[in-house]
Amino acid sequence: MKERFFKVLNIVAFTFMVLFLATVQSSLWFQIFGYFPSPAFWIPALIYVAIFRTTLEAVILSFLFALAISTMSSMPDGILVTTTMLLALSARTFRQRIYWNSNSYIMMICGVGALLFHLYFFIASMFFSEISMHSPQVLDWLLEALLTPAVAPALFKLFKWIDVLTNQEPPLIASVDVM
Repeated sequence: MKERFFKVLNIVAFTFMVLFLATVQSSLWFQIFGYFPSPAFWIPALIYVAIFRTTLEAVILSFLFALAISTMSSMPDGILVTTTMLLALSARTFRQRIYWNSNSYIMMICGVGALLFHLYFFIASMFFSEISMHSPQVLDWLLEALLTPAVAPALFKLFKWIDVLTNQEPPLIASVDVM
């Protein structure tokens, strides 16, 4: 019973953390820096879950993350859910092929994830949306992909702390110690 409570608490904590990080990205960043592209603050949470959880947990949490950020996006909900799930499954697939325990790995996969998110959205909108994206902001995508890795190591430490508070066991593949 206690284990189930902590699992639900962990899921709720991560969902609220994504909601907070997406709020920082969509509101606070523009108040301070104007229209300069912001880091995708919420993507490291999705990558963390994709790397250090089971596939079922990654899929469930990516769905919850998509619902949490849907109010801050103009993306259709179905495409947003599809895009976040594709990103989580891509990160898991990459982790199964290549993994090392360091900040450089975290930064690399978060940067690639930020870029893949936009590419997946672009492709999904072409196939599933009535109105597809006509003018992709490639420079903004690249700047976001370059800025996201800068915040990833600090956020991974925060996510590890949430796991410690909610009694989540360390992942089987490696320890989550981030330098």
